[in-house]
Amino acid sequence: MVKNNKIIPALLLFSLPLLTYGDELTDRAQQLIDANNNEEAFQLLFADIDERAGTPEYDLLLGIAALDSGHPTQAVFAFERVLAIEPDNSRARLELARAYFELGENEASREEFAYTQSQEVPETVKATIEEYLTAIDDRVRLAEQQRKLNFYLQASLGYDMNVNSATDTSTVALPAFGNLVFTLDDTSQELDSGFYNLEGGLNFSSRIDPDRNISVFGGANIFYRPTWNEHRFDTAAGNGQLGLRHTRDENSFLLSLQAQRYLIDDDTNRDQMGLNFQWLHTASTRTQYSVFVQGLTQRFPDQEIRDLNQYSGGVGVVHLLPGEASPIIFGSLYVGTDDELEATRPDFGRTYFGIRAGGEYSINDSMKWIASANYQHSKYGGEDPLFQETRKDNFFFLRGGLEHSYGDHWVITSEVRYLINDSNFVINDFDRWQVFATARYNF
Repeated sequence: MVKNNKIIPALLLFSLPLLTYGDELTDRAQQLIDANNNEEAFQLLFADIDERAGTPEYDLLLGIAALDSGHPTQAVFAFERVLAIEPDNSRARLELARAYFELGENEASREEFAYTQSQEVPETVKATIEEYLTAIDDRVRLAEQQRKLNFYLQASLGYDMNVNSATDTSTVALPAFGNLVFTLDDTSQELDSGFYNLEGGLNFSSRIDPDRNISVFGGANIFYRPTWNEHRFDTAAGNGQLGLRHTRDENSFLLSLQAQRYLIDDDTNRDQMGLNFQWLHTASTRTQYSVFVQGLTQRFPDQEIRDLNQYSGGVGVVHLLPGEASPIIFGSLYVGTDDELEATRPDFGRTYFGIRAGGEYSINDSMKWIASANYQHSKYGGEDPLFQETRKDNFFFLRGGLEHSYGDHWVITSEVRYLINDSNFVINDFDRWQVFATARYNF
């Protein structure tokens, strides 16, 4: 394997003049890089990226500091900005090749190395480039023989204050029967219980066309969640996904087939299968946008009258805020419709829209706060036969927790969730607290 630092001394033979026109910020960053304090240099420079990005001297130093402190993606963007203004900047092009190498972008790395090797550069640099090209050839051959495959196991222990998502009301008046009051059975009323959850799964990916940067990916997982006191609401599910991913410049396109079987009390409650398309666009080192569309079928083996097809779509954004804590925020907007198959029961269909938001805040290298919120409004497609009006729901979901990583394999999460469904139908009006801890082992 080629060591990153082997190329640096040779490159400095002809790149030092590019670094002599600085200011207080770049001079300080250069001093830190010379002292091998690359992470400190990266943080110092990255704090001014909004104001300084696009200045070749600044971007070159930012890229070098990013690359040698383990941030190759940020390095790529920085070097590309240099080359957009100074296309003949050999130092930036070589460092870009090295950044592509670190990201595993073999063909892009090979192209940049080969181009620079053909230019007038010192023989020592050409020799080092040859080592990289040899390493790329070895890596490509190895990649053709290997497949990425990751497994995980996790277990949770917690308490759920409404395991059946039911109302806390014991009676209900039904307009269809002249507002006669009926008493709900216990399964239709709020029930609480402790629970544990067991889950295991795998994910895989493999590049099937390196020239076009096309990969196949997928995964599967199963979970089982029994309750301590209310076994009628034990749940289990199996999920599977298989798809293709194409990456080109700052854009990635993903198309996948997804399937799920969901069980309650050991009986199949719902089968789901769908097709999902997603476009990811990396706009900068800090920001990524996404667009998705999805179509799926939902089938209920014991209640075929509830069968429907669901169509949805939305947009999202993920943004990295400046700061040592590497705070990340994200948000999305989405709309959808559930198209009922039983024409006589339009009340099983609905239209909906929603918004999601959240973020992460790193306390240190191994611990971070996580939080998210979701609001969704649903309006059903027709009058309910029993309540003789159209159902409308406002659903809120809040989540917060602390995630702690131990070494390369263990992740421990403590989490609190609160759900509330504000509905004009009393039997669908509920709130729900969940408190639990999860231990996950990544193989």
